[in-house]
Amino acid sequence: MDDTPRSIPVGATTITVVNVGDIKFNLGKMLKVPESDREISQHIESLHRSESFPSQSVHIALADASIVVDPGDYTAFADTPFAQPGYQPPPDLLAQLQMRAILPEDVTHVVITHAHFDHYSAITIERDGKMMPIFPNARYFLQRADWENPELQQEQQNPDSQDSRTLGVLHKLGLLELVDGRNELVPGLQLIHAPGESPGHQIVRVHSQGQTLYCLGDLYHSTVEAEHPTWMAGWNNRETMVRSRHALAEAALAENALLIAAHIPTVGRLESTASGVRWRPIELS
Repeated sequence: MDDTPRSIPVGATTITVVNVGDIKFNLGKMLKVPESDREISQHIESLHRSESFPSQSVHIALADASIVVDPGDYTAFADTPFAQPGYQPPPDLLAQLQMRAILPEDVTHVVITHAHFDHYSAITIERDGKMMPIFPNARYFLQRADWENPELQQEQQNPDSQDSRTLGVLHKLGLLELVDGRNELVPGLQLIHAPGESPGHQIVRVHSQGQTLYCLGDLYHSTVEAEHPTWMAGWNNRETMVRSRHALAEAALAENALLIAAHIPTVGRLESTASGVRWRPIELS
């Protein structure tokens, strides 16, 4: 995957996409494909190859705000099946942001699309034996439905758990903002509840000078899921995920919006097909 931060103009806004490292998984094993689709799908054979996928964070530069979406740390994958033996990851998120003159103390808002570890593993850092916010002057935004998930709350009881050392630290410091539904974070940027991947999964809509971009989190893990909206990970809530995907597709088509997903290497747009939509990669200059 491309390890160089990529910048995209959206009206007067600059979007920077940062790959913190490539992970590897078998999409065919992860996706729960309806049996009725398995006989007709042209993708099934290719899905059962393990492939590399990026793990991406996004920076949004507005006139009066500096916003990070899904700050990830590749070292969080170290003891998981997603790690690639012998793989040398790119510089960490902070180093890559600093390549673009984006400093941690200047970040005003951090959006966590959902409470899966790869989307918030770079929100705290250990200094002098204490966990501290990586972006010291920011507020952190998570949907309440994810924070109140019983599994996450149980993890908060263990001071050594990853959740306790990240989200729990911010909550105790009063920096974690729990939001519900749709919210305008700052002018031109909205948080939109899009459940399915998790109860509180949210996406980010950026609109400037007539142009629109969505940060999708894990609404799609792969472009094949855009074409087949009923295909999804086994842990997803099927009904809510399909509804969230249809809502995004309708809006994105109407707005000719650019799309960034956490694990899709290309920036894209959706285009209509005879049976629905598909992801069309966009070449960036």
